[in-house]
Amino acid sequence: MEPIRQLKIDFDKELIYSIQLYLMSILNTNDIIFDVDGGVINEINTSPYCQTLRFISEQKDLCLAFRWQLSNSAIHLKKTFENVCPGGLALLSIPICINENTVVGAHCATISNPYRSKFSVSDIANKFNIDARTLWDSTKKTSPISKPILKIAREQVILATELMSKTLASIYTQKQNEHKQIKCHGMGKIEKSPK
Repeated sequence: MEPIRQLKIDFDKELIYSIQLYLMSILNTNDIIFDVDGGVINEINTSPYCQTLRFISEQKDLCLAFRWQLSNSAIHLKKTFENVCPGGLALLSIPICINENTVVGAHCATISNPYRSKFSVSDIANKFNIDARTLWDSTKKTSPISKPILKIAREQVILATELMSKTLASIYTQKQNEHKQIKCHGMGKIEKSPK
């Protein structure tokens, strides 16, 4: 078995964005794509709860750091990982691959609802160093997603990642072939000797 190779490529951001928008129309949570070096390709955050933790709290880096840690494991081991973030939400991180042994990034999506208990929200507010009332208000503004929809959405995250992988693999192969053709044509040229 060949070792897992990590490759940095140029992502088709328009494609990625379209797939993320589709997923967030179902989930209305948070979705992020990382490259193999931890660079954020794109992030969509449609949840008031996630937005509060990610952009308003004093510990806003906790969210991104945890997502990258989970995604980094997915990239290095070429496996899907699921875990609960510091904000109490279930995250699913799936490697994005262009072939059997080459990983180019990871797709990390939130696939659960925030806690609806004031006590739990207060604990999370303390962890993120944010006013508990502010976080509770954002929790109430976050529409709950039913369990059957969450189950369907989880499957859609997996399918969407497969779609990203297949499309990026096709684009990568096409670019590699174009590069080879240019190289071959360049080598086939015969220069005229100066008179």
